[in-house]
Amino acid sequence: MSSPDRIDVPCLRRFVVARQGFATQRSATADDVAGLVHRLQAVQLDSISAVERAHRLTIGSRIGRYGANVENELLGAGRIFEYWAHEACLVAIEDYPLMRRRMVEREERGTWSAGIARDWGLEVEVLARIRDEGPLPVRAFDGGGGGGMWNWKPAK
Repeated sequence: MSSPDRIDVPCLRRFVVARQGFATQRSATADDVAGLVHRLQAVQLDSISAVERAHRLTIGSRIGRYGANVENELLGAGRIFEYWAHEACLVAIEDYPLMRRRMVEREERGTWSAGIARDWGLEVEVLARIRDEGPLPVRAFDGGGGGGMWNWKPAK
């Protein structure tokens, strides 16, 4: 039983689940997706798709099924944007001013990978190949993992 000083566990559980958005299962609109990105502040992108891309699982589990191209429509309409907010993320356009200072700072001093790409001459090579051949997967570039946390090849 709930009182002003006490909340029972089932009541608290229902509140937390609902607040995270997991209580609703329905078909969602682009407005629902944009609203959720705004509420969560950042939805991490991940290109790996074992079942579905991570951001689609995150969004769909909270608001239900939604169209396959909704994110691209919202990006094109300027309602959300992609940015390295923590990792690669979808971010609400309302938060763009918060990220702009960081964007300018990174542009002025460069990112951690900018020096590596310049040192290896990769930037010119990668951009030239994409310009000539169109979009390419990482496997189209030579090299093996150089060690480190992700063991990525230099072109990645």
